Parts: sequence; C-alpha cells; structure tokens
Amino acid sequence: MNTMAPIQTPRWKTALNMILNPGEVVKSQMSRVPWPYSLAVSGLSFTLFFLQTGLDMQRSGQIQMSTVVLITLLGLFYGTAGVVLIALLAWASSQAASRAYTFDWAISSFALGYSATLVYTLSGLVFSLALGWNTAVAFGVTGVLWALRPNLFTIRQMSGDRVAFSIVLTTVCGALLLAGWALLGRFGA
Repeated sequence: MNTMAPIQTPRWKTALNMILNPGEVVKSQMSRVPWPYSLAVSGLSFTLFFLQTGLDMQRSGQIQMSTVVLITLLGLFYGTAGVVLIALLAWASSQAASRAYTFDWAISSFALGYSATLVYTLSGLVFSLALGWNTAVAFGVTGVLWALRPNLFTIRQMSGDRVAFSIVLTTVCGALLLAGWALLGRFGA
C-alpha cells in the first residue's frame, strides 16, 4: 500500500504564481494561504511604495527625512488596513458570503494580489537608491496596476463569475487605492 501525502506548495511560490496565473491561484490555492501572510505581502508592498513616494519628495526638497519616515509608516497602514477595507467592499458588494467565501478568504486573495506590486516596489527602491531616480510613479503605480488582474479574478470568483460586475468593481477598488495614495502623498507636501 502506497500512501503519499499531498505536496504542499510553498507560500512564496503561491505568491509568485499569483503574478503569473492569478485565476488558478484564486480558484485552487487561496484556501491554503493564511490571511496574515497575504496581508504581510500587501503591507510590505505599500510600505515600499510610500517609501519611494517619500524619497521622491525628499529628493525634490518638498519634505524632510522625518516626513519620509511618517509617509512610509502610512504606507504600512494603508497596505494592511486599506487593503482590508477594499477587500471588505468587494466581498460585501459581490455577495461572496452567499457563495461560501469567507471574509478571511477575501482578505487573503486581495492582499496576495499585491505580489507583483512587491516585486515592482523592490525594483523601484533599488533604482531609487542606486541611481537617484524618482520611482514612485514608474514602479509603484505600475505595481498597483498589476494587482488589478488578480483582484479581478478574486472579485469574479466571489461574484459567481459575473464578468461585467467584476470589471466595474475592480476599477472602483483600484481607483480608490490610487486616490488614497495621491491624497496621502499630499499629506507630506
């Protein structure tokens, strides 16, 4: 008798797969990813995004280094609490509870969707520090836009495959996140 245990995919591979094939991850792997891990991904992504914003503003003489630290901490808050609020909006709007999707699942799926953002913001930080480039828009915003695809698959899954609804709600969620970033970026100015 041959008993084989199922192979458990490492969480970092699941995060990488969320960039490459978000539909498959949302359908088959999200129930095994705990929301604190996913929230750490989005939290770190937005922390680095806001750090880049602060460094860009500091480099142009708009703010001091202490404000860069404050903006960076706001990024951590935004990447955790903000993403939870966006996930709540999407979960409630799509009536996901009636399809047996828990709020924990929604948080985990939304937050892990920012895996690409993490890659972009890490790359942007390297260019910012090594070459002195202003990178918040080029790398940070691009990374957030890359997260729209996984968010679309998450909303589509939660809404029972309602495509038009999913596109509209994904657009609203992405616009809210970028508008919040723009407002918080003015905080330091």
